[in-house]
Amino acid sequence: MTYQHFDIRPVDERTPVHPDLTHAQVRALVVSHSEKLRQNDKLATVYQNNMKCDWEDYEAQAVRFWCAALMKDRSYTGRPIGKYRSSAKQVGSEDIAKWLNLFENAIDECIPEAARLDTRKCASQVVDCFHMAMIPA
Repeated sequence: MTYQHFDIRPVDERTPVHPDLTHAQVRALVVSHSEKLRQNDKLATVYQNNMKCDWEDYEAQAVRFWCAALMKDRSYTGRPIGKYRSSAKQVGSEDIAKWLNLFENAIDECIPEAARLDTRKCASQVVDCFHMAMIPA
């Protein structure tokens, strides 16, 4: 007997943000972004002090997160904002803008041109949600 799995999520919740996007490109995006973060003294310090994991572990988690966000593959479960809330007092709007700028640079390096706009839009929405969640109530 064989079983067939059905994904009952709405199409937009199970379809990658762009059809040209691949898992390999998302992995390359995360690795490129991680390298850029490590080169930024302020952001690297925030990650090392608050994320409670090494860069290799961070990259593995980030790949799962971004594959879930961009590829809609359900590879990440959980709520990552908790790790970021602890750094809220150390991170200002300019740091968040710098993080996003570094991510956009990595998008330009790793993502096909046809998929860049949709990838940037998704990243911007994620960053906005994280930023709002970091603001104390």
